[in-house]
Amino acid sequence: MTEAIPARRPRAFQPVAVARLDAKQALPGDALHVWWWPEPLQPRVEGRRARTDAILRTLLARYLPLAPDELRFRRGPKGRPSLDHPGAPDFNLSDTAGGTVVAVVPAGRVGIDIERVDRRLPVQRLATRWFAPGEAQALARLDADAGRAAFLRHWTAKEAACKATGTGIFGYLHGWRFAIDDGTTPPQALELPEDAGETSRWRFHRVAPVPSHTVVLACRDAPGEPEGFAVVG
Repeated sequence: MTEAIPARRPRAFQPVAVARLDAKQALPGDALHVWWWPEPLQPRVEGRRARTDAILRTLLARYLPLAPDELRFRRGPKGRPSLDHPGAPDFNLSDTAGGTVVAVVPAGRVGIDIERVDRRLPVQRLATRWFAPGEAQALARLDADAGRAAFLRHWTAKEAACKATGTGIFGYLHGWRFAIDDGTTPPQALELPEDAGETSRWRFHRVAPVPSHTVVLACRDAPGEPEGFAVVG
């Protein structure tokens, strides 16, 4: 039996029709917007890069006085994308089978990661390789289903954090240490890499746009509560 990964839906994911995605949208100073775009409704273009680029341009143009094809992007030292416009919001995207999520904040940094809750992985081998020793040992004490669910909760929290800082996961996942939990509370960071800043600057949220997926948002200097939007036909 597959163990569910509990998660809080951000108030409610408000439906936004594909035909209305070109409308402009305000982004208050304390906002934390989370977009869910299911795979069947996504742009029909060739290749993942072109598809996610079209998604980002469509959604981010809502927050700027520009058309999607007028948006300019730049990349950090390890490839993290950002908008190259004064006063532009920060954003992050995660893509998996079934759909894509995009997080947008007016200031600070945000990272997001999504996984299917039914994903099957070699949990102990991956935990031993990528997690801190104490985390891997704690997972090993759980039964198979509980360990798999806990691993997915941990992985999404760690990857979202790495995406917020822009370091990438290689060499950094073990530096983010989280409490082993049952998924009913937000991820709790116990230890951060030195270059991530003080723990007090960070907030983590776990949400579920649909029951089949779990999502973590990692926010630095971005204090808002998640507000969800779902693209519908």
